[in-house]
Amino acid sequence: MGVIDKSIKGFKNLFNYQSIFQPQESNNKNLGSKVMPLQLQRIKQDTLTWREGIEEAERAYVPFRVKMQETFVDTILNGHVSACIERRKDLTLLRDWQILNADGTPNEDVEKILNSAWFNKFMSFSLDTIFFGYTLISLGDIKDGKFEDIEVIKRWNISPDRKVVSSVPYDVNGVSFEADEFKNWHVYIKTVNDIGSSKCGFGLLYSVALYEIFLRNLLGYNGDFVELYSQPYRIGKTNKTQGIERDTFEDAVANMGSAGYAILDAQDDTIEFLDSSLGGTGYKGYADLESRIEKKISKLILGHADALDSTSGKIGASQGEESPTAQALEDKQTKDGVFITDVINCELLPRLRNLGFAIPEDVTFEFKNDSEQIETNNNIVELAVKIKQAGLQISKDYFEEQTGIKLFDLPAVASSPAPSQSVKNRLESLYK
Repeated sequence: MGVIDKSIKGFKNLFNYQSIFQPQESNNKNLGSKVMPLQLQRIKQDTLTWREGIEEAERAYVPFRVKMQETFVDTILNGHVSACIERRKDLTLLRDWQILNADGTPNEDVEKILNSAWFNKFMSFSLDTIFFGYTLISLGDIKDGKFEDIEVIKRWNISPDRKVVSSVPYDVNGVSFEADEFKNWHVYIKTVNDIGSSKCGFGLLYSVALYEIFLRNLLGYNGDFVELYSQPYRIGKTNKTQGIERDTFEDAVANMGSAGYAILDAQDDTIEFLDSSLGGTGYKGYADLESRIEKKISKLILGHADALDSTSGKIGASQGEESPTAQALEDKQTKDGVFITDVINCELLPRLRNLGFAIPEDVTFEFKNDSEQIETNNNIVELAVKIKQAGLQISKDYFEEQTGIKLFDLPAVASSPAPSQSVKNRLESLYK
């Protein structure tokens, strides 16, 4: 037996291979149980590794997404990138939705099934597809009519081109997530490859990652600049050449921090603080480049350079001509809403029916377009006011049908009785 074989055997015995890597009765439908618990390699990312990621993904034979996903998991650690992603997802996750029957009436029974924490997670995981290129969601076991163990399968163990989940990265073999025994328990979502180099798109993070690499390096360069030119340089002068006294003096100079102090000889010892003016205005270059890179990232994710930092107006509000920033966010909200609607109607609801949930065939999921309804209501109210000013009156039934706002007649106000003649006389006498 070779050294490698012995190492593998020892690894299996150490971690109880049968209990860890073999499907258990409670999660035998979860393809995540087929994946070995190996740590992802966190390597230093640069433009070369970024380029190698797409070369690996576009191979004519046995393409992989390992390097690309290794780049992505570091890209999302950037604060600006993370904030842009959260903002983009919130545009969809914070919207109200409904389940409609074929006749357009709400189906409250199905809404109760989906109105749960697992469904919010499902929508969040689905939106991640836009950034990572693809997502395989494991619904997990059903407990009390809910999927309490819903999770995302590690993307570096998934091959979108072969449609398999491998136990280890770079394994050409794997388990098909389209197999009958797994299909209903998993939802695979992918993006479109615009250039046809793969069966699946690369996601927004591929374009963002290049800018983020420069932004990450810029932070390190800026830190070095501050350390070199912004902090005062300490100079200690002493005649002590050796021994404990020189060591004590050197330690006082080297470790001057909060409430630092030193006891010096009256003539022989001095400590100076040298402020460097070599930096000049060089620091401004870092701030300028950082701002420009962040604007590029905001434009890629949110559609406008100022969509994160200076959003003016509200999406869908009736404010005359919308700002370009608000319009860009509204466009992303609409686009992502269509994406999620298709995923739920075409992928999730059919699987729930197959798993025994009471979901009729003719129901559909859709987002409520509250912003448009508010604008319509405002326009009708303005119209009603103008009609009233013209001496006419809008139909109550029409108003309620168009706005959904129920109108009620005001109670009649009893008129005050006319004052008696004696009271009137007293009032007139008071104001003479």
